[in-house]
Amino acid sequence: MSPLKVLMYGLFIFTHAVACKAQPHNLADQSQQAAIKVITTGKLSAEMEVKAPAREAWDICGTLKLIDVVVPSIFKEIKVLKGDGGVGTILDLIFNPGAPFSSYEERIHKVDERKMSKEIDVYRGGFLEVGFNMFRISWDVKPKSKTSCIIKVTLEFDVKEESVANISYVSIQPFIGMMKAVAKYLAENQKPLQHSPNI
Repeated sequence: MSPLKVLMYGLFIFTHAVACKAQPHNLADQSQQAAIKVITTGKLSAEMEVKAPAREAWDICGTLKLIDVVVPSIFKEIKVLKGDGGVGTILDLIFNPGAPFSSYEERIHKVDERKMSKEIDVYRGGFLEVGFNMFRISWDVKPKSKTSCIIKVTLEFDVKEESVANISYVSIQPFIGMMKAVAKYLAENQKPLQHSPNI
């Protein structure tokens, strides 16, 4: 397995549907044009192998420690508006210049400590201001061995048909940057291996 893997199948289907809507290929009659279905949902994932135990990676990805790892390299600032990193926590993400949005707020929707996974929804601003009904970010950490794991980020979204062109705002690249920042942090702060039957 390569260190970084990007899964783009869902986005390809979505983009293809947009292209069909924008260019109906000079269909002969209105009934044929009406048969075109615009897919307004999509999914995009990236995963990365990290040379650290899964629990050490989750201790970063699943908590507010992630803020210190990705600021200021990925984000200009992240403010904790409410909560301590658990369900209901609200964060205000302020982006560096060049990002499609200056900021948006997100809320932690679900946390599963046993499975080492969490779901985050955009709560205010950002994607919700450009026609998206929903934009969700999921983080998952899976053990690979006692000394390595897989970090996976999945983006899920639903957009109004009239705003379908705004699919261009969706990018996995900032999250790849976050995963790389986590991997770098863990490599520079490795803990001594604990001889235990648990990973």
